[in-house]
Amino acid sequence: MCSAVLTLVGASALAATVYKWVDEKGVTHYSDQPHQNAESVDVKSAQTYQSRGVTPTPGPTAGPAQPVSSYRLCEIYRPENDEVFLNTDTVTAKLRLQPDLRGGDRVSVGLDGRRLTNQPAQATEFSLQVERGSHSLMIVIEDSNGKAVCTTSSVTFHVRQPSRQAPNAANRPRF
Repeated sequence: MCSAVLTLVGASALAATVYKWVDEKGVTHYSDQPHQNAESVDVKSAQTYQSRGVTPTPGPTAGPAQPVSSYRLCEIYRPENDEVFLNTDTVTAKLRLQPDLRGGDRVSVGLDGRRLTNQPAQATEFSLQVERGSHSLMIVIEDSNGKAVCTTSSVTFHVRQPSRQAPNAANRPRF
């Protein structure tokens, strides 16, 4: 019963007359209510598409399939996005992986769009030497062939330090 009512309502909406007119300021209006000087507009039915399904075609095989190495969880949890560090030139970054780092996989750290070569390839905690300003951090896990198997989202953090324009050390709020 309910579907029949919906079908009737849908059919009446599709069959509704649309009116078009231009007001004295030259603005064109459309309505389902007649208006003085309005003309009826022929509205075509909505275009639809129905998929017939896709039949997969077998691809070329080059020997036995190798398992794909992937991680269920791969994220930077320190620093947090938009975190601010005061009066420091070292920031600790921490990576969370599930499962743990697999043998043969390497960790590659990118800071401000450049790969850092002074970081351990098998660690999940890193000490970053930074200057004042905003920085973006991203970590990629690569398999033994150099293929990326896990890429974290980019995290932006900010470092505030004294400068010539602001020579006083930044103050930490007291609680």
